[in-house]
Amino acid sequence: MRTVMIELRPGELSARMAAMRIWLDERRFEPSSFSCHDGEADVLLRVEFKVADEADAFARHFGGSVDRMLEAGAAPDSISLVSRAEPSPHRVVGRAGVVGAAAGQTTPS
Repeated sequence: MRTVMIELRPGELSARMAAMRIWLDERRFEPSSFSCHDGEADVLLRVEFKVADEADAFARHFGGSVDRMLEAGAAPDSISLVSRAEPSPHRVVGRAGVVGAAAGQTTPS
């Protein structure tokens, strides 16, 4: 399991999530879970993937970092693929349930 973490400004959340959903759909990538958490100044998106290559591509494209979860019972080995990159010009994640998932709600994919 790979988890991608992406920090966003609150004002860009909706547009960036819509862009992510389009990007995922175009590639037929299926995240296994999604959550959104308010930070002090930013919103933290957490998107989990079962396929490592999908998580890596998503993180690279949207300026996130990947936590690689090893086999059950093993400690996670965190690596940063992209460190606080400039926002991607792709600004729109949106399956019907995901678009409304602000304020810390988790929505299954």
